[in-house]
Amino acid sequence: MSEQSPGSRLWQVSDGDLAAIVVACEEKLRTGYAEMLAAVGESEQRGLGKSLGYKDTAAFLTDTLRISTREAKQRIDHAAATMPSSSLTGVPQPPPQAATGQALTAGDINVEHVQAITATFQACPAGIPVEQREADERILVELARQAGPEAVRKAGRRLHAIWDQDTAPPADKEREQAHPLRRLDITRRKDGSIRFSGELDAETAEELDGLLGPLAKPHKNPATGEHDTRTTAERAGDALAEIIALAARCDELATQGGERAVMIVSVTLAELENRARQAFLDVPGLSSVDGLRRLACESKVVPAIFGNNAAPLYVGDASRFATPAQRRYLAVRDRGCAYPGCTRGPKWTTPHHVVAWSVDKRTDVDNLVLLCARHHRTVHHTAWEVRMNGHLPEFIPPPWIDRERKPMRNLAHTTPPRYEQAA
Repeated sequence: MSEQSPGSRLWQVSDGDLAAIVVACEEKLRTGYAEMLAAVGESEQRGLGKSLGYKDTAAFLTDTLRISTREAKQRIDHAAATMPSSSLTGVPQPPPQAATGQALTAGDINVEHVQAITATFQACPAGIPVEQREADERILVELARQAGPEAVRKAGRRLHAIWDQDTAPPADKEREQAHPLRRLDITRRKDGSIRFSGELDAETAEELDGLLGPLAKPHKNPATGEHDTRTTAERAGDALAEIIALAARCDELATQGGERAVMIVSVTLAELENRARQAFLDVPGLSSVDGLRRLACESKVVPAIFGNNAAPLYVGDASRFATPAQRRYLAVRDRGCAYPGCTRGPKWTTPHHVVAWSVDKRTDVDNLVLLCARHHRTVHHTAWEVRMNGHLPEFIPPPWIDRERKPMRNLAHTTPPRYEQAA
């Protein structure tokens, strides 16, 4: 009797069981890759490829496994970064990214997560202490346990900015702040139109993103009700044209009903007094308090001072919609979409009622959570649940993702801690 294919009976299982099978298969792929890396690491240490007549381990893997040279070298790099090795005397040696290897072995993260984390640390400056590297790695690993590789790569880029700030000589920092990189190349055409390209420093880029974002959103035609047919690039171009037209009409660039850009900052009193380096901004590219102060000179600053227990601000009334004050509070509390692993900032979110407004008519911040459009749909139409615990939102995954349904909180907006420098 011929063997049946692995999926020949899957049509008989329930939706929940099928989802659980998909998750279990993914875990097998992850743990299998960890076993592969352990074997590859041992092969590299022994020089197995040469002993079998190949040029090196990469050539052995390429020929034996029928994989590309690029894939073979990536596996060797991953093994060296995440798997333990032994010294010439047989003493075990921990790998540079031990926490990453442990998470992969447990089936918690996948190969793309490993690549994102190891690539981040390949660019880590030598001046960063080992203890800080390990702490930063743990943050990326915890993020990888709940988010996709792109979120980990984004967090890695934030780490690079912090590392550069930590290790750059003071003179270089002052020079960069005084003369940030900004370049605009314009080519004029015969018909009067232009084509341009250029570069902006992180601070200016974030300001531009904050202006483009709301204006570049797709919207229905108010006259016909038809959906927006413009491409992403066309919407961005139209948004830039609106900004230019607005700037041409005003002495100062106005946004949001005639006000300057609203800047929401959450820092402790000690950080403000001591010019400390850690601060939460809805401006990820702004990584220094000096930059914060510079932007604050030109923005409307909304101070928000909270107790250690993060006691919420109640501004609820009979309205279904959150007030501007509530939205500002939520931006500070949630820092963007609160769904586990989502990196969308506050400007891409809308407040969601944890307990439906139709149930208790309650619109206060202890019953609101920021969600982007994608995860708003997820919460409404899947088995994910959201609840408040200690004035903070947490999400309960479906049973096929976690049988114990342990509550999760979003770590994607967490700013990696920086080690304290001696005074």
